[in-house]
Amino acid sequence: MNKPRKLIDIVIPFNNEYLNLQILLPKVLKIIKKIKYLRFRIILINDGSTDEGPKYVIRFKKKYKNIFILNNDKNKGQTVSYKNYFNKFKSQYFIRMDADNQDDPINLIKISNYILKDYDFVLTERKLRKHSTYMILLTFLYNKLIALLVRKKLNNYSSSLACFKRKYIPKRNLKYNDHRYFPIISLDNGAKKVTVFSVIHKKRIHGITKYNMFKKIFFALPEFLFFYYRLKMGIFKR
Repeated sequence: MNKPRKLIDIVIPFNNEYLNLQILLPKVLKIIKKIKYLRFRIILINDGSTDEGPKYVIRFKKKYKNIFILNNDKNKGQTVSYKNYFNKFKSQYFIRMDADNQDDPINLIKISNYILKDYDFVLTERKLRKHSTYMILLTFLYNKLIALLVRKKLNNYSSSLACFKRKYIPKRNLKYNDHRYFPIISLDNGAKKVTVFSVIHKKRIHGITKYNMFKKIFFALPEFLFFYYRLKMGIFKR
């Protein structure tokens, strides 16, 4: 008797990404059709879009039973989007993916191979990044700080494309920008089998980046320290 295939959710929050979704969705579907040994659902979360993106997803999902859409009543950010997902769906793994096409869906094949080997989470490290020098420097410093605090040496702790075992991330008490810290929450809850692999960072073709450099520079450290305090208080424990 064949073992049941693991259920994997690909979760894609989006805000005003109509043109990007027209490129991304067909690519993702094409890739997951090639992966026969896992079951996939694509969960798109409309985070208060005012363009034609939600209508496009609704039209698209009529053709495919494994596509779902959730809606935030306004633009609330990725952490609220993931809470929305956690409240509505259950799966063994979920893959987080941005809607901006800067990560190639072809990397889903490699992530799937790690899932089959029962990894607890899989992160990606962007090479040849199309971000500013300041953003690259901040990411480098952030990763060094995390490595020092959590005592787990990884090349990267902040992936836009990443995969997590669902059981290591509780849905309660997530707020602010806690989605950025899913790897740390997973480690704190006992994740041990982890890996990072390199991917090519593509330049955004449509739309503008949601990154706010001022906020990154002046609020990143206080935000992280507040998160770390809450982590040590145990509010993310399973």
